[in-house]
Amino acid sequence: MNLRSITPEDYELVRQFLAEIGWERRIGTPEQFHKMMENTDRTVVAWDDSRIVGFARALCDEVSNGYISTVAVAADRRGQGIGRKLIERLIGDNLNITWVLRASPGSGGFWENMGFNRSEVAMERERTQS
Repeated sequence: MNLRSITPEDYELVRQFLAEIGWERRIGTPEQFHKMMENTDRTVVAWDDSRIVGFARALCDEVSNGYISTVAVAADRRGQGIGRKLIERLIGDNLNITWVLRASPGSGGFWENMGFNRSEVAMERERTQS
C-alpha cells in the first residue's frame, strides 16, 4: 500500500471513491470538490496498486490547532489498519497541536484507540445545505 498526498490529477478519482462508499452528498460537483481540495491543508490517499482504498483530509494551522474533516476507507478494506495509517500520516508527530473532529456514530472506539478523547467543550454551527 502506498500513502501520499493528493494531487490535482487525483481529484476526480478520489471524488469517485468517496461517492462509491456513500459520501456523494458531502463531496459536491467536480468543481466544488476541486475547490474543497485546493483549500485543504493536509491530505493522504491510500493506494493499493491502482485502486484507492482510503482517503483523509484535514485543516491545520501548523502551530496549535487542527481539524480532521474526512476519513474514509473502502468497505472491503476496513479493519486492516488503513484508517490508523491515514490518521498517523495526516496528523504527524507534533504533540503541540490539538486535533478535533466530528466522529461518525459508532466510530468512538477507533478514535479512542488513536488517542482521542470525547470532548465536553465543542460547539458547532451546522451547515444549512444538505
